[in-house]
Amino acid sequence: MRPFLFQIVGYQNRGKTTFITKLIQELRIENLETAVLKHHGHGGKPDNTGQKDSTKHFQAGAAASLVEGDGSIELLGNFKAGATLPDLLHLLEIFHPDVILIEGYKQEDFPKVILVKEEEDLTLLKQLTNIQAVMAWPACLDQAKRLAEVPVFPLDYEHFAEWFIKQVKTHE
Repeated sequence: MRPFLFQIVGYQNRGKTTFITKLIQELRIENLETAVLKHHGHGGKPDNTGQKDSTKHFQAGAAASLVEGDGSIELLGNFKAGATLPDLLHLLEIFHPDVILIEGYKQEDFPKVILVKEEEDLTLLKQLTNIQAVMAWPACLDQAKRLAEVPVFPLDYEHFAEWFIKQVKTHE
């Protein structure tokens, strides 16, 4: 069975990383393994300032640097022609997760939840496809409920997690 793919999208500084962290914790309680793919959408390469040997190898020009220790790996790599989203998802599938959470890549057509913190975020409801749910901050909750044609959750990770886990288990 392929992993359940789900996107967490929203504008910058909307809480996507915190949201994913809390969701992973809830999924672990259910014994569901999760992998995460984050789109680094802020320009430039992700910050790899650690002074680990793997980082030094990568910074020296290695195409990839992989370190394994006690069952954990760290991978830094450069794709010659740029990595496509399918390539990255394929790479994550080797870990056999039950769920792959995708942070960002708004325009992709995977099932997604939109995080709505400010009124301007509501435009995403019309711009994006395959929206399955909305998580809204209190200031935008009523508007989101009026505009969305999908479940709208208040800023409450537990209720969303309950709904999400049902989606994952239905997928199995």
